[in-house]
Amino acid sequence: MAQKKTAGLLAALIAVFAVVMFGLNFVTGPIVAKNGSAQEYAPLYNVMPDAAGFEKLYDVADAASSTLVDVPETVQTIHSETSGLGYVVRLATTKGYTGDAIELTIAVDNEGKISGVELTAYPESKDFGAEYPQTFVGQDSALSDVAIVAGVTYSSVAFRDAVTDGFNALIANELVGAGQKSADQALLELLPSVHSGLVNNVGVGQFEESDGTGNIVKIMKARNNTGYAYLLKSGDSMVMAAVNASGEAKLVDVEGKDITADAAYTDLLAEAVAHAATGTAPSTDKEQARLKALLPDAELTSIPLTGVFNSVSAAYKLTKDGQDYYGLVARSYGYDNEVMGVYYVVDAQGAIVGMTVDELIFHSEYFFDYTLEESSYKAGFAGLNKDSWTGDQALISGATMTTDAMKTATNDIFAAYEILKGGDAQ
Repeated sequence: MAQKKTAGLLAALIAVFAVVMFGLNFVTGPIVAKNGSAQEYAPLYNVMPDAAGFEKLYDVADAASSTLVDVPETVQTIHSETSGLGYVVRLATTKGYTGDAIELTIAVDNEGKISGVELTAYPESKDFGAEYPQTFVGQDSALSDVAIVAGVTYSSVAFRDAVTDGFNALIANELVGAGQKSADQALLELLPSVHSGLVNNVGVGQFEESDGTGNIVKIMKARNNTGYAYLLKSGDSMVMAAVNASGEAKLVDVEGKDITADAAYTDLLAEAVAHAATGTAPSTDKEQARLKALLPDAELTSIPLTGVFNSVSAAYKLTKDGQDYYGLVARSYGYDNEVMGVYYVVDAQGAIVGMTVDELIFHSEYFFDYTLEESSYKAGFAGLNKDSWTGDQALISGATMTTDAMKTATNDIFAAYEILKGGDAQ
């Protein structure tokens, strides 16, 4: 009898439990369906803890169903906060040093300023520090007070660029307004396209900075001796001059417009050129010896870098057996932003005759898994021209920054050859 009562009681409890669970599922089911899993939404609440809830506006897994346009590939999801606090953007970038995905989440308020940041995945071998992501809090899309972490250039640039992508998606869809960049910030962002010799492979400035006099507000001397850049006052506005290693200059405004030929800026341009002329020119003895070793018994004369504003710091005309060649010296930035001197001889058809380098692997004691047979590597550049060059020929397995430096140097000497050869034709 007691056994039957126990069985009956157990059945009753099971029935009550089933009813309760059904009711709970009836109430919470729509909430779960609407708000998604805790795993998905935890990062959103972490960066916006006062949120009442979230509405998904974009998901890279189902981008076609979203009404948002011009969303960069780094953007994974965009949510709006349901009570009007702003937006949360989840991002992933593979542009760091290792190539594995750095994942982050940012909250942007309705004034277009970052109110929260969380780093959710960081596979990089060098840590930019827990404090670095927090330097973005309070910033608008101009990111005017955000610096790049020295020694962790690739990873911190990748992080910053991902945040910029998040802002760009919000701004393109008129969800927040764009921040206002200062004139000097706008001009410095033009530097990679105006004179790429003053920046490294990811666009971060590599120069010695000092204050100027007269109309020169700021002086930036390239660490690789490829020239200078100057910020100059022009009435109530500001412009930027770039001067290459041969003393040739050009001038741009904050919109990136080339104003070199504008007579209104003649005095400013002359001021920049005059200052650059006081700088110390790099020694030519070693580079001439390097080039002559690549083409023995050639006669060598220096030629100006007319029109060249990249990592090429010197150019020469070499003549041997009645044939003309170009000797080009590039100084790109390798591991830890060390300046890498690379020397090329290019024939009249634009093909590399030979290449050598001062040093390929800086701080080799820090590398354990790179693969390099240096003489074969150098020989592999012979015969390449701008059409056959893909960049893959520069690959050194396990030495990403060295590979990138060689890509930059080779790209730049092909560009310089085309400019200088065209000048000869005229």
